[in-house]
Amino acid sequence: MKKTFISRIGLLVSILFFIGMMLSFTACTDRSLTGNTNIRIDDLKISIGQVSREGLVYAYLWDGTEEGLVIDIPDETDHNEKITELGGYANIGVPALFGISIKPFDDGFDMWTGPYGKPLEESTEAWNEMEEARREYMENIPLYGRIVEYQGEDETLYDAPISYDKMVFTINLNKYINSVKLDYGWTEISGYLGIRQDDGSIVFYEPAAYFTCDEENETYYAVDGRLYLKETNELVELNPGFDYP
Repeated sequence: MKKTFISRIGLLVSILFFIGMMLSFTACTDRSLTGNTNIRIDDLKISIGQVSREGLVYAYLWDGTEEGLVIDIPDETDHNEKITELGGYANIGVPALFGISIKPFDDGFDMWTGPYGKPLEESTEAWNEMEEARREYMENIPLYGRIVEYQGEDETLYDAPISYDKMVFTINLNKYINSVKLDYGWTEISGYLGIRQDDGSIVFYEPAAYFTCDEENETYYAVDGRLYLKETNELVELNPGFDYP
């Protein structure tokens, strides 16, 4: 009886140890035990398939810079998982079309914490100091204070002249991409993205994609920003109404 009890205790300890190791592993690698795993590489958000172990890029966070208008899709994740889709359907078929969002202004700011890593209590002296530091951090972001909400086409709704244009993102596809599905328009923005210019005027932008493609890609090739299927030479129409430069 005593040996049986000790054996059960040993088994329980072994199970707890195993669970602890797995939780430690997932915490360090951002991998979950069930379902797809969402990770981030630079400003790309990627979903890793539970079964396929391949990556689907479903979002890009634009930082408001000219350099950020070029999007490089890497071949693999840091765990050697091939990145094979730019937008598509994640997990059990949930739509995850590739879209472009504005990078949060405080993205990358290291939020201060109190004792034992607890969040600072709001309105305290330390919290106020952190908020001031966060504001100073955000003021260095190119779009901070320049975004104008779209209210409609009537120019009298705005305090400055308005105009419309395309925001062209160059998307460099890797050699493994075999599916491209875009979310037209900006993600999490209703209508156009309004940006106040240096002269005070407002330009409302729609996003457009200009593609290049790795020569080793077996599914697509790109010519003058347009994407074609290699097998049929058929144009993949991804930019309705966009006049290619």
